[in-house]
Amino acid sequence: MIHNGVSPGRLAALLGAAGIAVHLALAGEHLGHAPAALAGLAVLALVCLPCGLRLWQRPADRAAWISLLAISGLMTLLHLGMRPQGAMLVTVLAVPIAQLLLGLGTLVRRRPAVPDPSRV
Repeated sequence: MIHNGVSPGRLAALLGAAGIAVHLALAGEHLGHAPAALAGLAVLALVCLPCGLRLWQRPADRAAWISLLAISGLMTLLHLGMRPQGAMLVTVLAVPIAQLLLGLGTLVRRRPAVPDPSRV
């Protein structure tokens, strides 16, 4: 399904790219003084890459959507574990929550049809 010229899969991939950019920018801030934070943020950025690429290339790929749901759910929990408050709460949850909503909406719309037992 396409909304305003951009499929939900491609929109989710673009959101993932935004998340990658933010994680890499944050990693850059820790370059000289916090190698563990640098490594963690770099790994988190790279985790999004395969799923985002698959959704960009094949926006209807069910396995990619399931991966997106798992990663976005985990990212939401990790971000909540940071105990953000105020504007930071909205900032750190925007991408994973948006991806969760896109993923759930897409998978619900694409549920396989249940066979009609009266026609068997």
